Amino acid sequence: MEPFQSCISAGVVFCLLGVFWILQNSFNTARQFYDNRGIVWTPPRFVRTFNKLPVEGVVIILFTLCAFCTEQVYPNWKWKMFNEDSELVNQSEWLHCTIYVAFLIYGICKALATKSIQGVWYYVPLYRCFAFAIEALLLIFQLVDSEDDRPYLDFRLHLLHVLTVVPVVLTGMMEGWWDDPLLVRLRCFSTFLQGTWLFQMAFTLYQPETAAKQPVVSETSDFVVVQYTFDVNNNNYSTPGGVTRDDDNTGMANFYSMVFAWHCIVSVIVITFCHAMMRAVAVCIYRRVLHQKVTKGEDIGMLSPIPNEV
Repeated sequence: MEPFQSCISAGVVFCLLGVFWILQNSFNTARQFYDNRGIVWTPPRFVRTFNKLPVEGVVIILFTLCAFCTEQVYPNWKWKMFNEDSELVNQSEWLHCTIYVAFLIYGICKALATKSIQGVWYYVPLYRCFAFAIEALLLIFQLVDSEDDRPYLDFRLHLLHVLTVVPVVLTGMMEGWWDDPLLVRLRCFSTFLQGTWLFQMAFTLYQPETAAKQPVVSETSDFVVVQYTFDVNNNNYSTPGGVTRDDDNTGMANFYSMVFAWHCIVSVIVITFCHAMMRAVAVCIYRRVLHQKVTKGEDIGMLSPIPNEV
């Protein structure tokens, strides 16, 4: 798989996961608040059917399997790990495939947990944290080992990518000890941020227009940096519009650090909006349930308003 398609596909999945997790958590937290006070809402049949389906797990399984196979066969076959001289080849591809396998394990665990198999729910946070930890570990060591071979801008963008993964690992570890909705929202924010930053990396480093002009990469190449459109005479990289961009310029790297801050701001806005929207939906649903109970003359007791932290 080309770096551009790899970043875009992974970015879509991480953005969807971040939004899905925050919507799910916001509604379930509000629902638990009312259920504990005896205000029970029975979802429609299609909602109950959807909740029983392992949607998240199946999506992750299908994506990781497709990404693993595509990584190894497109645009050419790269199944072998060592060449005739026992040298490691296709390092980037096998690194990505290792990450896909880690998320495949999480997807299988999540799918089994949705089917209410006894004891599996307990391991879902563990395997989720495990998958992101494997991703962070491999990305960190790849970045450290290739620091001298990468342009400064490429190194900075990948370093910022690692910073989006680490908070997911930390919050995932803390979720095992503290059942705090804030930790879940931090995980959703970091996951969504990782998705948006993968989009940024795809369009900054692996533009589609330059992909068609890339030189043939030998199987002994260690890092995807060799796949950029490189101007040997001027020692710089070209943008799709033909404008020369100096990727070793610290000013350019600082600019993209500011862009990363913009991504953080946008991610906070999106996650907050999704949380507020789903919380409002839950409040409207349960207010309707309360109205029906009052109309029927049922005693609902003293019900305090839903707290802000829910």
